Amino acid sequence: MTRHELKTWPQYFAAVRSGKKRFEIRRNDREFAVGDVLVLREFDPDQDVYTGQVEERQITFLLSEEDYGVIHGFVAIGFGEVVHHGDLPADGALTAKQLAHWHETASNNAALRAQDARKVAQSYAAPTTGRAPMPVAADRHTAVADAAEAEAVFHAAAAKIVLGK
Repeated sequence: MTRHELKTWPQYFAAVRSGKKRFEIRRNDREFAVGDVLVLREFDPDQDVYTGQVEERQITFLLSEEDYGVIHGFVAIGFGEVVHHGDLPADGALTAKQLAHWHETASNNAALRAQDARKVAQSYAAPTTGRAPMPVAADRHTAVADAAEAEAVFHAAAAKIVLGK
């Protein structure tokens, strides 16, 4: 999970804080991923300063430029409240079993991301809707799938190491 600090203008910050705005449209220059946390920092452009107000939201959904007409180089980010794990001790100390469980969950999530990315890559490589193939989009999604599969393998191995298997 990556934390992305984002400068946010006051009117948009207020809409996020009130719950009216649950999305961002941003340049896709940070490798945003589902599960990452957005740290939205209110910025006053008239004063050219941060106000000190901060909201955190967790990414729940992404649409890239290949999906549904999002402008090339941008991403639509859906987000919700940050999920806090109530089963963790107050001091933040983890047991080996808890850490292994986290790695297993991360492995499963990465495997699902890889599976979804492969499906999307295939749909661009050999579309069934009569549109022309989009090899650049297919290659990009294949690369995402490859990276997610490598992440799944890493987390599965880490879970085994933590448990001493």
